[in-house]
Amino acid sequence: MSAHETPWDPVQATATAIVVDAAAAEAAAALRDAGIRSILLKGASFDHWLYDRSQPRMYGDVDLLVAPHAFEYAGEVLGRLGYRERAEELAPTHVDHAKLWLRLRDHMHVDLHRTLVEVRADNDHVWGVLSEHTEWMEVGGADLEVLSEPARALQVALHATVHGSDEQKTLIDLARALERASTGAWVAAAALSRRLGAEGAFAAGLEMIPEGRELAARLELSAERSVETEMFAESVPYSSWTVNRLANTPGVMPKLRIALRRIFPEPDFMRAWYPIARRGRLGLALSYPRRIGWLVTATGPAVAGWLRARRKARRSG
Repeated sequence: MSAHETPWDPVQATATAIVVDAAAAEAAAALRDAGIRSILLKGASFDHWLYDRSQPRMYGDVDLLVAPHAFEYAGEVLGRLGYRERAEELAPTHVDHAKLWLRLRDHMHVDLHRTLVEVRADNDHVWGVLSEHTEWMEVGGADLEVLSEPARALQVALHATVHGSDEQKTLIDLARALERASTGAWVAAAALSRRLGAEGAFAAGLEMIPEGRELAARLELSAERSVETEMFAESVPYSSWTVNRLANTPGVMPKLRIALRRIFPEPDFMRAWYPIARRGRLGLALSYPRRIGWLVTATGPAVAGWLRARRKARRSG
């Protein structure tokens, strides 16, 4: 399969998009009525930009960016629409740029963003920059604010960085963006990456495919990358993110609290990940030894993945 071919059913993709776009319009309208400006990320904005009607993009959730000062209130607004925030224990350890809200009645997901993943600048600065680079697009029968083409190009590359070489859809997005966006748009995207402290991650995403490597060279992007960027690019084991968090947390007691929380998560986490934990109190009790056993086997590869990423980050600097 080439980097341009879509491995999903176009009929299913279209049907799913209709439902998701309607949810995006509903959420954006509710936020607007509450005085909160929101920017739609990915989803329909990528689909309309990069794909044809006969070969639409597959997406199954809504991503909305709001100003950091409005983040908590925006969550309250989503709550009024029937969404519930995912329990902290169920959130991936490396996700702090957004919170996932779920609505059980229709299984809809809204990722509420306070920033973009792999962007190092202060959240308020990120909002100040990106909110100046938007345009309007019809989505779900309503006009929604989306990122401008240069900002979308930046996000395409950052998304490729986050998912690494194992995620076909993000590589298809990237290949199509490289084909369709103008050189001027990519130059502007590179400038945005520098303003947002994401130049290394932007370069890492572009370099996922040959055409992107050529563009990164022409744009003379910095080769310096963070440990986190290398972890994404290396597709390190999930537990490596806990190792990274421990390494970046000062103090023995804070480190101990993180470790204990990972060894002995809350019951909701155990029931989500271990079927036996759903079988009453005894099943829940038996699930913890299983988790400890898994942690014993996972720790070595997790540490090795983190060390490998740290060495590569140091060499890039």
